Amino acid sequence: MSQLKKDTQLTLLSRIPVMLLSFIAVVLLTRLLGPEGNGVYTFIYASLNLFITIIGFQLDTSMTFFLSNKEHENEKVISTIGLFALASSLILALILFVIVFLIPGGEHLFIPDGQPVLFFFCFLLFSFVLRTSSNLVQAALRGLFKFKSYNLYLTLMQLIPVIVYGFLLYKTINDGTQYPLLFYFKIILVTETFLLLIGILFLVKTKMFRFSKDTTTYAKPVFNYSFKNLFSTVGHFLNKRLDVWFVEYFKGLSILGQYGLATQVANFISEALTPFNQVLLPYLAGTSTDQHKVMVGRIARLNLYIALIGAILIAGLSWLFIPILFGKQFAQAIPATQILSIGIIFISQRLVFTNYFKGINQVEYPIKASWAGVIITVILDLLLIPTYGIIGASIATVIAYGATAIFLIYHASQRIDLSANEILVIKKSDIKWLLTKSSLPPTP
Repeated sequence: MSQLKKDTQLTLLSRIPVMLLSFIAVVLLTRLLGPEGNGVYTFIYASLNLFITIIGFQLDTSMTFFLSNKEHENEKVISTIGLFALASSLILALILFVIVFLIPGGEHLFIPDGQPVLFFFCFLLFSFVLRTSSNLVQAALRGLFKFKSYNLYLTLMQLIPVIVYGFLLYKTINDGTQYPLLFYFKIILVTETFLLLIGILFLVKTKMFRFSKDTTTYAKPVFNYSFKNLFSTVGHFLNKRLDVWFVEYFKGLSILGQYGLATQVANFISEALTPFNQVLLPYLAGTSTDQHKVMVGRIARLNLYIALIGAILIAGLSWLFIPILFGKQFAQAIPATQILSIGIIFISQRLVFTNYFKGINQVEYPIKASWAGVIITVILDLLLIPTYGIIGASIATVIAYGATAIFLIYHASQRIDLSANEILVIKKSDIKWLLTKSSLPPTP
């Protein structure tokens, strides 16, 4: 428990500069792209994240789960997951080629109308490889309990884009230099390639990342664990991002750019909650069940109150900071942002209890919750978006988040005997636990 505390404190402390840099990067890139360009960006990255979620096969979650469990042989786990990752890239290349180039009109599923098909086909493919590899690097650092390296890597992943986008915005404003939209996507690829190389360097420096010729011993366990997590995460992704396609279909790219900004602002606060959950999963997988009640209850309470503070700030101040930071052309994003801020509260609990079930390898509960959320999202999107636009999309998303969170909380509470007070009412001991210095030596 003391080591959990230390790694949670370290990860949370490092998340402050990560969040700040992430927000600055969003501001800079959004100002560079404008509403319609941001619509293209939102659409393309919704497609990319869909591929990572499904074809990426949740290998990063498996990496953390198996490496953090001392009963498994790390070298064999790493080799098996590496082979699966290579196969997933080849599968994506084949599937994407067939859909985009061989099926009439198939390109419109993943590439916005009016955009160069060949360029974005290559962009999606290369981005998939880069993002998947980076996710595996991060997962390995967490599974090996190298949270210092993990947190430094996350910081660099936000700092470098800020430098790059800031330089481009400076050139645009001061020199009047105007770059075409595709130029920014090329810059994103170059930046992410550089960041992946940095992550690999961090992993090599741990001296714990080794390969084995044996790629079969863990093939079945990795496949089974990833397959179960796949259903849960696909449902979660669709619950979270399905509205992108509905908004683009009913309202067009410019309005999607407004909605994309609203979701980015809400996700910014959600990122503040990830330190607890990124640390929680490996510790749940590596500890006995009698410790789970204390661990889950405390993280749930801390997550809830951080989310509540964030939601209040966004709802109360978005009318002020969106026009100032992103420009008056994004004014339509303000009411959607305020509605989505409510969803942050539900996300805070869904993250905790989804990770609880993943940590104990009981993924059927997140599967049921996430797919129920998908059904709610589809029904409400079809009913609300044609009439109310991105306001309707925001309402649908919040209701779906709430339903999935309540379902997970109920079933987890039954398993570990958590009362409503133990989830909703923060304790002085929680604050003390979070703020007091751990007596353990630094993680090697």
